[in-house]
Amino acid sequence: MFGMVRRMRRDERGQALVLGAVCMLVVAVAVMSSVSIGHGVYEKMKLQDAADAQAYTLAVKEARAYNFLAYTNRAMIVHYNAMLTVMSYVSHAVYLDRTIGAAAKFLKVLPGIGPVFAAVSAMIKAWVKTVEKIVPTLVNVLTQLNIALWIAQEGMLSATLYDLYSDAKRDKSIHVTDPRAEVEFSMARNASFRDVPLPALYADLGTINHSNAKNFTHVLDDGPRSSSPTMGPDPTGMQTRGRLLNRNRNRLSDADMAKYRLLMGSMANAVRRDWTATGEGPVLIGREWSLRLCLVVGELRVQKTADSQIKSFSEQFEGNRNDQLFAADDIKMEVRPGCGLGFLDWSTVFELHFRVAADARNGFHQEYGNQKVSAHHPWQGITPFVTSDTSFVDPWHNHFGYPCNMVVLSKDMGAERGDGGDGSQKEVFQLDNLSRNHFLRKQGTGRFNSGTAESKGTTNLEAGIQESVLDMTWKYVGGKQDVFAQDFRQYSGGMMAMSVGRAIYHRPGEWKEEPNFFNPVWTARLAPVQTHWDEENLGWLIPSYRDAKWLFNGVTY
Repeated sequence: MFGMVRRMRRDERGQALVLGAVCMLVVAVAVMSSVSIGHGVYEKMKLQDAADAQAYTLAVKEARAYNFLAYTNRAMIVHYNAMLTVMSYVSHAVYLDRTIGAAAKFLKVLPGIGPVFAAVSAMIKAWVKTVEKIVPTLVNVLTQLNIALWIAQEGMLSATLYDLYSDAKRDKSIHVTDPRAEVEFSMARNASFRDVPLPALYADLGTINHSNAKNFTHVLDDGPRSSSPTMGPDPTGMQTRGRLLNRNRNRLSDADMAKYRLLMGSMANAVRRDWTATGEGPVLIGREWSLRLCLVVGELRVQKTADSQIKSFSEQFEGNRNDQLFAADDIKMEVRPGCGLGFLDWSTVFELHFRVAADARNGFHQEYGNQKVSAHHPWQGITPFVTSDTSFVDPWHNHFGYPCNMVVLSKDMGAERGDGGDGSQKEVFQLDNLSRNHFLRKQGTGRFNSGTAESKGTTNLEAGIQESVLDMTWKYVGGKQDVFAQDFRQYSGGMMAMSVGRAIYHRPGEWKEEPNFFNPVWTARLAPVQTHWDEENLGWLIPSYRDAKWLFNGVTY
């Protein structure tokens, strides 16, 4: 018997089993930890992708809206240019009728060539009647088209404003990327906002959604200021621009009205065709020509000039004509002694003015001096349009007028976010089975379950911690007692991701060009979070951002 005991003492078989059991436990813990961490990283990547996708989507919508404004503004300019061109036809037709046509009336009695002049006179008369009938209708049609384009601009702005209010149940880009993603509380505090009319959304102040919408509209010339707490009852400035259609309120002395009338008028005048602006052509029948004759006693010069432009007048000018489509074909005769004596000045001996205009007082034909005769047709003037007012004041903070949008998404990872609706705590997300089956629950020594110095007066049970529970959950993400961590768990459910999108104005090779709504070169980008404008929300979401601002006296990185 003693020999058997000695053999058992010397027997080393089975030692590997003990070592294997210990190692397997360590490996199991390591594997579960790796799976837990890996799964958490995967969920974070999906949530961040969803935030990036939504931020970029909103930036694309903003860029498309601005490009739409640019295309429609350019279409308006084309229409104004067409109006000036047809008005040039009228003034040129009046010129032909009063000169070539008048001469043909007398020359048609000449034998042999009389029928030719009679045909010329008839053709000119027919051309004058044609343009006089067509031009008023065409100008009115083009004016109504411009009004329709303006209404389309306002519709685009309103639709984009609504789209900037992110909601996981409405924005497919969020759930397609991450089905479990939720819009964070600071974005939309009114959970039912998507079910109310658009104006009611503006009352949800202090949210990131509201800030995104205001940031989109403050780039507009009549949009809200960046410093304004609200967007006001007219966030796009439509009511201000609409006053252009009211003759009594459309005053050049009003800065809001002057900027639109002068800007669009200058843009239209800048792109006139050569024939519209000056109109070179053959002698006698062209819009611009010059003729010089050397006589015995001196030199004669006949100059034919032309002009077509949009003019803007103050309310004190001739009963408030407002804006005017103006076209002129003028003749001036000058003489001077001798021939080729360039040091002698010309003297004007005769002038003829063939001018037409369309304005708020039914326009006119002007033929001699300042006498305006023969009413032409009315034109209400420059129609409303959307333009920009980019800011270069404090460009680092205001991003050179570029609109930004912040997206903050969260995901329920089992943190203390509240209950599931029946009063019970939400189930933990990871290794959920271990917690339900009470695996190794309450199997610890209880060493830290009393108010000892090690626990600093707080027991584990009071803090909700149970010893020896092999379960890696998100219940204490961000810290156990930190106030920020408690708020973070309540609002986010344990995980959060943020992203910033930006619509930028970029013409390749022209980086110094000021952003505007006349060139459709707006594009979308993702932007650094640290440079974002919403400091209040950003300071809550990232405490280090707030600390860095205090540390560097307001200079953030």
